[in-house]
Amino acid sequence: MKRILFLLSICIYGFSYDIKMEPVLTNEIVEDMLDRAKQRARDYGASVTITIVDKSGEVLAVFRDHNAGVHTIRASYKKAYTASSQKRGTKDILLGVENGNIPGDIRFLDDNFSIMKGGEPIVIDGLVVGGIGVGGAHGDADVDIALAGLSVLK
Repeated sequence: MKRILFLLSICIYGFSYDIKMEPVLTNEIVEDMLDRAKQRARDYGASVTITIVDKSGEVLAVFRDHNAGVHTIRASYKKAYTASSQKRGTKDILLGVENGNIPGDIRFLDDNFSIMKGGEPIVIDGLVVGGIGVGGAHGDADVDIALAGLSVLK
């Protein structure tokens, strides 16, 4: 009887949820991002690791050049994770820390954080859906390689 009353109340009063639709990183997008970023790294002659994470920081893909240092695996992940979490590039975070606009202890907020250059958020339809991180080319070259990966979204 309670079930019938519940169903009847739904019919009379209506019952709706505000369902949100969000873009996601598909395998095709991730593969294309990796391909573009790898090509840019080759243009530099750099041996890098490229990591792409989803918006929760879970790894979707990793590419490590056979000559990239082993430390670049963790560095690229931390850069991608931070960019996704903070919804801005790690270069911008570093500049904010250097000029005092962002507290320096942000680097201790999470064990996975890095404020080294080379992490960029992945934005689709105005929403951050993940992050890309590059380690091994150093500084602005890491940033440029990550941005090359993002160029597939334009």
